[in-house]
Amino acid sequence: MKPEDDDFRIGVPGVGRAAVAPPPNGFALPVREAPEAPPELRPGETELGRPPQVPADLAELSAADLAALKLLDEEQAARDVAEAELLLASDPTGLGWLGWFGSPLAFAFLLGITGVFGVFLFNQTAQLIQVLNGLPEPWMRYVGFAGLGLFGACVLYSFLRFAFIYVRMRENRQLRVKGIKELSNRTRLRWLAAAKSAEARRQIETYLQTYPIETEKDRRALATLGLTDEAVTRLKVVRAELLDHNKFASTEQWFARFRDGFQSVIDAAAEGRTKYWASRIWVVTAVAPNAVIDSGATLFYTFSMLSDLCQLYNLRAGRTGTAVLMGRTFFNAYLAGQGTEWEKLAEEQYDQLFHEAMNVVGVGVSSNVVGKVLGKVGAKVTTGYLNRVLLVRLGRYAARLLRPVAKD
Repeated sequence: MKPEDDDFRIGVPGVGRAAVAPPPNGFALPVREAPEAPPELRPGETELGRPPQVPADLAELSAADLAALKLLDEEQAARDVAEAELLLASDPTGLGWLGWFGSPLAFAFLLGITGVFGVFLFNQTAQLIQVLNGLPEPWMRYVGFAGLGLFGACVLYSFLRFAFIYVRMRENRQLRVKGIKELSNRTRLRWLAAAKSAEARRQIETYLQTYPIETEKDRRALATLGLTDEAVTRLKVVRAELLDHNKFASTEQWFARFRDGFQSVIDAAAEGRTKYWASRIWVVTAVAPNAVIDSGATLFYTFSMLSDLCQLYNLRAGRTGTAVLMGRTFFNAYLAGQGTEWEKLAEEQYDQLFHEAMNVVGVGVSSNVVGKVLGKVGAKVTTGYLNRVLLVRLGRYAARLLRPVAKD
């Protein structure tokens, strides 16, 4: 036996080896092989040696796919913003159903009625000048032309004053509070509703901060427009409440307070101012001797009323609203000039009605003179009242255009 074999005994450590426990029952232990290193896989391979089977719609997105998704998101966001604008923005002109044609039609109507009214006014003025030239005395002609020139200067002044005030005002972007509530009810647009509500509130806050009620000069100017000291005091109190951000629990309550506490005061003054000018146009057009005076007086009172309303609301209408206002102004003036033709028809009807009534009660021939007089007066009063109705309707329409928050 070799010496190295003698030293190889179970359990006895030797040089370069550790002690090995004796096998149980004399059996040899199995030899454990060292674990193999895991195979190195190429990209896309599995342990089975083939690429993974993944559906095409679950595959990784390419750069083109990501760009297309971003474009779709932007288009959807743009549609959401447009939908929100439609819900929040009010259309006080009444032309919203015409869509994109509303503004061109309004300007076309303005251009057309201005041309018709210009031709009518030129003809009537030429006839009036001819009548003045036919007066027998020179002093009568001088007085007539001086009066006509003064009247034309008054009408021109009212128009220039209106244009100056109108240009200085900030354009009104009327808000629709009901649209905010509708917008917040749509789950997909709730995030946009919060942003638009905050933007609308900032817009009204800017309007409150710039409304002229601070200085004594502003209060005197508002007093001439129908806002008393009590009304101005109320406006100040309500404005202080609205500018306090901790005063209201929700934006809806804030807008309701603005509409009922601040805007309603201005609406009442605007209604009073409209009736003020309407009463005067009733009297003047009822006693006016010819069509030129009727049309000129209508223009003068209309421009004066619109100037007062712009100062009360401290705003002006948009482009379409302005075109509609001017078109209706010239149309009313044209109708006022045509009142002389209607007066003849109305006078005949009143005369006939009064004559038949007198015959029923048995009054004789003397009633004919009285009937003619009453028919003349009745016709004048009727045409004057018609001009009053037209001016009141125009004033209420202008107030609807100038309100910062629409009446739902």
